[in-house]
Amino acid sequence: MIFRLLLRGGALGAKFLLVLAITHYLGYDALGFYGVVVAASLIASKFYSVGFSSEINRLISVGRSSRWVVDRVLLLYLAVGIVLSLVTVTVYSQFQGIEASATLIVCVALLLLTEHLSFEINSFVFSAQKATWGALLFFTKTGLWALLALAGMMLGWVTDIASVLWLWVAANVSVMVAGYLIVVNVHRGRVTGALTTASVWKAGLPFYLGTGLIALSQYAERFLIIDLEPYASLGKYVYAWSAANTLQALSYAVVAVVGIPVLAKRYQNDQQALTVRQLFVNQWVMRALLLSGAVALMIVLFFNVVLVYVATTVPRPDNDLLAVLIFSFALRAVGDIVWGGLIASKNSRVSLASAAICLAVSLPVSYLLIKHYSIYGAAWGNVFSITVQLGVIAVLTRFARVKVTA
Repeated sequence: MIFRLLLRGGALGAKFLLVLAITHYLGYDALGFYGVVVAASLIASKFYSVGFSSEINRLISVGRSSRWVVDRVLLLYLAVGIVLSLVTVTVYSQFQGIEASATLIVCVALLLLTEHLSFEINSFVFSAQKATWGALLFFTKTGLWALLALAGMMLGWVTDIASVLWLWVAANVSVMVAGYLIVVNVHRGRVTGALTTASVWKAGLPFYLGTGLIALSQYAERFLIIDLEPYASLGKYVYAWSAANTLQALSYAVVAVVGIPVLAKRYQNDQQALTVRQLFVNQWVMRALLLSGAVALMIVLFFNVVLVYVATTVPRPDNDLLAVLIFSFALRAVGDIVWGGLIASKNSRVSLASAAICLAVSLPVSYLLIKHYSIYGAAWGNVFSITVQLGVIAVLTRFARVKVTA
């Protein structure tokens, strides 16, 4: 666990230093564009899985997957990703009217595709309980390339945002190759019976739709900000967001990737749906909260004590904005465990219904908050979104259990 924490902490530190470097060397406009690409890649990683991700990872966790099915799923990911990446980038370029070369458009399209494929293959490695290898690959795709981009900007070799994105693509490809070899080795000699691609898709579809809706409710704020504010304003928001997101990212990489497969095995053994208490009050949620508290303290000390002490010229995020986002991501760290518990116990009805309600309620509220309070409204919209998600999951889980008992 300590090794994974160090790797994930190092990757987050590298990503944050990259944000600082982009701000310093390329400006807030470039950071705003980078923030849009990050949001698009995260949303794409949810939608491009077309319904397979949650179930195939659950099957790998409990030892019931086969290499034949995994290969077919990955080929489908590749085909869908190519089409959707090209369509997404082309449509966005037309509607936003951004000035971009054909090379940059191809780069962003490849980034969306490889980010999804590397994310999925990396999750396969974690689900196979190869946590150390998974952490090393995750560091490569989230931290190593960022360090190379940072060094390149400092040395004057990287002079535009396109070069930064190409390094990201290269890191993703390396993770895809190494991760796939690990997955192949895990499935060597594993034999399964009636498992088919169709059965995996049918079981995973509700969670796919739910995950996509949750991603939209979490990252749509960036596109709402662009609609109402200049790119520089979005850049300032992304700067504070990148610092606060450390809480959720560390919690997921250190706690969730280990805890969720354990919950899946528990369900596989007793086949009993998890209660509200089991979802919200367990050792994984407690660990996520403890880790979030420690990281939150370090973030505050870094910006308000360390940077002041060394008298650096590094820009500091607005403390009010940062505090709201820190609170939001602490809740989202809990949300990762809760959502993973729904997937582990195959509670598809609650997952899909809660995600749909969350998006329907939070999106208009976030728009109004951004319209009246700019990026501060976006931060409070982030808090509102995760609060609605967790609240609806608790209510629906309790209602469903009472109904079944009755």
